[in-house]
Amino acid sequence: MRELIPTYMKVLSAAWAAFFCMFIPTGMAMAESSVVKAIQIKDNPFSVTVDMTGKAPVKVIRVGEREVLVAIKNATLSKGLVIGGKDTPSLESVHVESLEGNVVALMVTGKYASEAHLESAFNDSTKQLTVVLNKAGKAAAPALPKSLPVPHVATTQKPSIPAAVAPVVSKPSQPLLDRAPEPLKNQTVTQPSPNPVEKKDTGLAKANAKIKEPPLHTPQIRQASRFKGDISDMYRGEDPLQGCQANAVENAMILVKKQLYKEASAILDQYLFEENPFCLEQVYYLRAYVNFMGVQNNEPAGLLAAERMFQDAMVAYPKSSYLPFAYAAMGLIHYRLNNSATAEGYFDIVSKDFPDYSGMPEVEFHLAEIYNDRGYNDKALNLYKKVFESKISNAYIPDAGLGYGKALFENMRYYDALSILNYVIKEDVKKVYESADLLKYTADANFELGLSKEARENYIRLLNLFPNTKDPDMALSKAGDAFGMENQEEKAIKLYELVREKYPDSPGYINASIGLARYLKTDDEKIKIYEMIKTRFPDNTYARIAMMRLAEIYQKNGEYDKCIQEIETLLSTHPRGLRYEAVKLMQKAYEALFKEQLKADEYTSILMRYEKEQFKLRKIGGRLIPFYVGSAYLQAGLYEEAFNHLISAYKLYRREERPALLLFGLGKAMDESGRDDDGLKLLEAFTKRFPKDTNRVEALIRIGQIFLEKGSFSKADDYFVLAYEAGKDSLGKGRILMLRAGVYQKKTDLKTTSELQTRAVKAFAAAPGENYEILADAYKTLGSTYLEMKAYGQAADAFAKALNFSDGDRAKANIGFLLGDAYQKGNALDKAKETFKHVAQSYDSVWARLAQQRLSTMGLTEKMINS
Repeated sequence: MRELIPTYMKVLSAAWAAFFCMFIPTGMAMAESSVVKAIQIKDNPFSVTVDMTGKAPVKVIRVGEREVLVAIKNATLSKGLVIGGKDTPSLESVHVESLEGNVVALMVTGKYASEAHLESAFNDSTKQLTVVLNKAGKAAAPALPKSLPVPHVATTQKPSIPAAVAPVVSKPSQPLLDRAPEPLKNQTVTQPSPNPVEKKDTGLAKANAKIKEPPLHTPQIRQASRFKGDISDMYRGEDPLQGCQANAVENAMILVKKQLYKEASAILDQYLFEENPFCLEQVYYLRAYVNFMGVQNNEPAGLLAAERMFQDAMVAYPKSSYLPFAYAAMGLIHYRLNNSATAEGYFDIVSKDFPDYSGMPEVEFHLAEIYNDRGYNDKALNLYKKVFESKISNAYIPDAGLGYGKALFENMRYYDALSILNYVIKEDVKKVYESADLLKYTADANFELGLSKEARENYIRLLNLFPNTKDPDMALSKAGDAFGMENQEEKAIKLYELVREKYPDSPGYINASIGLARYLKTDDEKIKIYEMIKTRFPDNTYARIAMMRLAEIYQKNGEYDKCIQEIETLLSTHPRGLRYEAVKLMQKAYEALFKEQLKADEYTSILMRYEKEQFKLRKIGGRLIPFYVGSAYLQAGLYEEAFNHLISAYKLYRREERPALLLFGLGKAMDESGRDDDGLKLLEAFTKRFPKDTNRVEALIRIGQIFLEKGSFSKADDYFVLAYEAGKDSLGKGRILMLRAGVYQKKTDLKTTSELQTRAVKAFAAAPGENYEILADAYKTLGSTYLEMKAYGQAADAFAKALNFSDGDRAKANIGFLLGDAYQKGNALDKAKETFKHVAQSYDSVWARLAQQRLSTMGLTEKMINS
């Protein structure tokens, strides 16, 4: 199915435009493209998760019993797109492609894609699209971990290890992941991730015990055959000489079967020299065959001579039944001469023109090798699999099994790879001694699956059988990683130190240094190692790991500025490596920094940084940054800016996840920026959802004030009553009583107004601390109410108390004038004169002048009465 997927998608692409015209709602056709950043295949339930930068139209189509097509409109693929979980047991194949019309098509073939009605769900907060293919979670094997490839690590020449040193492991064909594997922690299966965060090595042995090796591959029953499946089938069968009864030729065939090729060649040359007229077709082809098989050490002259003999035979007998053997032989000749393109051409002729050729397994195996060398992993995998799963026994099944396992490993299907490789070892143990690849890939597959004990055993066996294996530095450091997985700290450290001592300036030295840093006791020691790697090996892929680890340490220690600076350096020097993880860590650092600054009332620092770095902060994304920035604007009294940021954060949260402070802050910003109706709804929802929140009293007060401005006096008073009941401190209760008094004042109910103001004064007086200014204002307001009620004696009493609590010449002069006015209106003229005289002598020119005018008026009135 995998080979057919791209062509199938191209056929479908012509219909996408018309299809999505019906599918996309109006207004979405011109929407900005969403970028597909990563794809993850998961088990339990069997599902596909797509990480995207934004929402896009999606359609899920079942195109076969087990094939599902996920089409995403207005989307593009990111560079270096990663598909994780390819080793998931339920998955058979996965393919992603960009089609015309900005369509990303994802084809998934699974063993258990059995849902009758496929549906997709998009999570706005995480920007993830999820398609569940089987809710039952049925799978052929336990769920497996995910893994990501990284660029190849440059190697340097290294000295050999003394014989007494611990075993050395060869370099894995798949470059080591961006870190030494972290210890397992409460996971069924673990595997190294591109961006680890250091964890304590706790509970590793227990977790490791849960990891199970994949079951051994179970092949189908194969039919026995007298043919071997390669070019040697030329002399096999009931009548390989096709009726030829010449004694010399028959004798040559006997020698061929005994692999005495030179002797057989001599007999055939003599036969031709004597110009015998019989069996010439058989002699020509058999003579070319024995000369080819007799070439030792791939000597070019001998191989080319054998090729000429096959060509002569083909020219003389172009319709011979030996023709496929000749083409296969010439393909093998050029394969040995490293002319892979020419070899591929001859092998293709055999594959296409002679489908019944008995030596086809040999041809397909070497074609797979050619594809593998060229990086055509899917083509190679399919051919290896075809030979390996042949229904007829052939000699290339073990070799194809090794190639199949290697190809599965390169495709990150570690679980399946290990199952195949273990089968090859069990069925043909001699293969272990023929090549280092079998042990190396078996060890690496175990390592990637977190089977540390099995990995180490295979690495040791590899070293013992192949002492000259390449890249012992990486092998030893990975062995140290395996010990770390098992919580054997001392053994891990010894191996790391050995690598650092024996192989300086090597990739293994860097990996061992990173692994060693995990076990150092202080952050200063770790920082020293990471700084060394970053400085000495700036272009190495491990430098970015060191920089990430430094950033993690700074983040953990609350040095957020250092963390952000380290990540900025990482992104500028390694723009592709760990970008997603680095940006996420930077986001967390900004969030933690802003949270601390808000808590310390340093909102100006947040706003200064945001104004300076807003372009970067917007690209980082997340919902806490706009939340904290909006809260800072709110504290600064910049309500329009606060609203813009808080509403952005509000949209990124699910309804049930929105925090109390976000709802209250947004409601307050709406209220202050003139969005009263929206603010009213949000504040009411906040008070109901968070009945015990500390901001509930202020929210109730704001709701009451909004209703008061709208003229809904009863509702306003109801909310002020609720606020009063929820309030706990006397000052707050006093302010609420003053607000209630304002409601009744607007209703011209001055009696209730004065009663509430009197209660407020008592609440202020009962509050702890010296609240003189508040008391002065409260008594002044109460006095004004009494004046309006024409209760001049009570008004004068209130103003007198306000005067006692007031501070400052202007305030005293103002309240003094009001006191004099109350005395005058209450006909206490002597007290009025005395009070106005004090005001007239004050330093406040305005009130002094008004008091003097009032004295003059009172004097004139007395003269008129006396006269």
